[in-house]
Amino acid sequence: MAGKAGTRVKKEDRLFSLILALVSSREGLTKTEILRSVRGYAEIYDFKANTALDKMFERDKEEIRAMGVVIDTLELPEEEGQTHNIRYSISRKNYDFPDDVTFTSEEMTLINLAATAWREASLSNESRHALTKIKSLGISANDPLIGVAPHIRTNDKAFTAIEEALDAELIVTFNYLKPGIAKPQLRTVAPLAMLQWRGLWYVLAHDLEVDAQRTFLLKRIVSNPVRVPQKTFPRVEASYAKQLELELLELTKKHTAVIEVEPGSDAQLRIASEQGISPELTTLTFGFSDLEILADDLVKFGHQLRVVSPPELISAVISRFESISNKGGK
Repeated sequence: MAGKAGTRVKKEDRLFSLILALVSSREGLTKTEILRSVRGYAEIYDFKANTALDKMFERDKEEIRAMGVVIDTLELPEEEGQTHNIRYSISRKNYDFPDDVTFTSEEMTLINLAATAWREASLSNESRHALTKIKSLGISANDPLIGVAPHIRTNDKAFTAIEEALDAELIVTFNYLKPGIAKPQLRTVAPLAMLQWRGLWYVLAHDLEVDAQRTFLLKRIVSNPVRVPQKTFPRVEASYAKQLELELLELTKKHTAVIEVEPGSDAQLRIASEQGISPELTTLTFGFSDLEILADDLVKFGHQLRVVSPPELISAVISRFESISNKGGK
């Protein structure tokens, strides 16, 4: 039975459904069981060899692992060497709270409120249907988990178009504003991986004009990406998400910001959260990749913070405050 046309599932829904299925299955799932039953794959599964679907599954595994989620693999002794029978699962114990973790009454109130909201909103009908379908295959599955809603929220206008191009191996064009350049440049690229890194979204892509891989910051894409008609860019098997993560890690090691924040302020909580820093600290030290965008973000917090270093970041923030002050005085 061929997949139905027009039933494409967004990637975040597919990833959520895959994680849910892997956590809920006690014995794990084979790739075939996943492709037959999990929302996002089942719609296009047709019981035949499908290279594009296999690649999608491999990319999804990479992306989930890049999020820090550990996917376990199990090969039964009697099936050793039979890769099609490898079972995939996500262990709940890796995400349980340690026994020594305690919460205050205020924290428990917030947790209970959040859990109530999740019960009502986070587990979609499609995800419930996927679990029912898994059980119908004779696979033991635990009751549905109360999980985080399967929506990726971003203010980057290019996000959806890049995500669609990534899923379908498309080629797109867009205008890109490089740091230090006044006029945006037209780029023609084939997206390979997309990753959120310290509050910003990046895409690793093959730039067709230079015939090489380049990394783009979604905030610097200043036009809606447009598909190049009747052209695709089949990707070879590679760990693109991990490659992008390592590249960004090296990039942020080269540039370090030191910022003092007011205790308990919005600046302290939000910046610490984005940068993976303890929210108790009032002096925040972290790496960054784009000075101009960081300066734009810091100005929004006003008097809640003070930039200590580097000098060029101090200057960039001061110039923005001066510009705001001049506009306000007119």
